[in-house]
Amino acid sequence: MWLSVKSSMSLVLSRYLLVEMMFYIKNKRKVDFKEVLEHPVMNRELDQLKTDLEGWREVVLPMNKILHWEKPHYPAVIVGLISFVFLLIWYFEPSVLTTISLLGLTICLIDFLVPTVASSVFTSEHWTVLQEQQYEQICLRILNAKHHLMDMKNTLNNLKSEKPALYFVLVMGFLTMMAWLGNLMDNLLLTYLLVCFIVLLPGIRSQGALQRYISWLQTKLKDVLAGKPKAKKN
Repeated sequence: MWLSVKSSMSLVLSRYLLVEMMFYIKNKRKVDFKEVLEHPVMNRELDQLKTDLEGWREVVLPMNKILHWEKPHYPAVIVGLISFVFLLIWYFEPSVLTTISLLGLTICLIDFLVPTVASSVFTSEHWTVLQEQQYEQICLRILNAKHHLMDMKNTLNNLKSEKPALYFVLVMGFLTMMAWLGNLMDNLLLTYLLVCFIVLLPGIRSQGALQRYISWLQTKLKDVLAGKPKAKKN
């Protein structure tokens, strides 16, 4: 049963990875922050998100720096932390119920302790204008991710209704490949590699390492979805 759960986790993480890649394809152009602030709907959503994350803003800024590799040793810190967590899972081999319970306990503790500790330790007087600008940009990127996910969902729905055969081939091919990989590799190892890649992906994107590969993938996807025009016969 534990192996099936790990296989399901691998499948979910793989689909999230595909979403991240598609988000990068659609978000290659940097968003004009002033232009978004002038849009009333986006401005309201941004203000609401800033209010919702106000208790986390002191933690969001350093997390953003780590995820975007502002220092050379940050990738090693990320991989080391993930490796430690998966080493504990491999060593203790907890049951499915124990794993879910521990994950829920961790999330609840973080959700309760971080805003409480942050409000008591940090004060608004020490919050600078530069930090506020960085916080707004992070919230804006979160909103962009939300809208791109919605756009991707709408794109898939349109593809399903307009080209059901292509949609069927793509989905079945992707799921078959994931099932084959899950059977070929150890599920815990596969999950570990996927988690590492997903967490490292923001830093990889910020460094521009995948730019040429994503451009090639974008061209191929456009050719597949749009269809190449047939050459006219003389």
